[in-house]
Amino acid sequence: MKTVVICTSSDALAGVERMLEAAGITDVTRCDGTDPRSFCMDKGYELIVSVLPFAGELGLNTIAYFCANTSAEQVAFVPSKIYDEVSSKLNGLNVSLLPKNVPMSIAVNVIRKAVSVKQSMDMIRGENDGLRRRAEADRLIYRAKCMLIEYLNMTEEEAHRYLQKRAMDRHSPMEEQALEILKTYQR
Repeated sequence: MKTVVICTSSDALAGVERMLEAAGITDVTRCDGTDPRSFCMDKGYELIVSVLPFAGELGLNTIAYFCANTSAEQVAFVPSKIYDEVSSKLNGLNVSLLPKNVPMSIAVNVIRKAVSVKQSMDMIRGENDGLRRRAEADRLIYRAKCMLIEYLNMTEEEAHRYLQKRAMDRHSPMEEQALEILKTYQR
């Protein structure tokens, strides 16, 4: 899983890297906390691990920005003294918050869970995209059948069989044939 760690402290970075290694994550990039938005955008990170605060900012706005603009899962380590405040401000966002002093075993389990959630969400997004494409194809086919019914006085069953046969004869999908029919008969 392509991962970035945003951290200003080399000691904290070493600890997070040990946790990631224990969770089975080896593809890790490091960001020193200077302008993490620019560093991370459009690089396809699947997991963003942040150790707050960042250079020059607490990092809450950046975490919220990543939630809104990426599909990455996020895990953030927060100083214990501000954990409750940060938790209330990031409530409702897709980020797993952990106090910095959390035991390593718990952190590793949270990271593994974030990986699992990311994989599940990617699968659901893929299924959703497939359903969206299928619905669009069905709409095209329906509109083409309506055109055939209107202009060639076919029944719906005849129009459907006509599209099927045309697709089979031309070795192409029905939606492609539907699109050709729409181009032919649309005004």
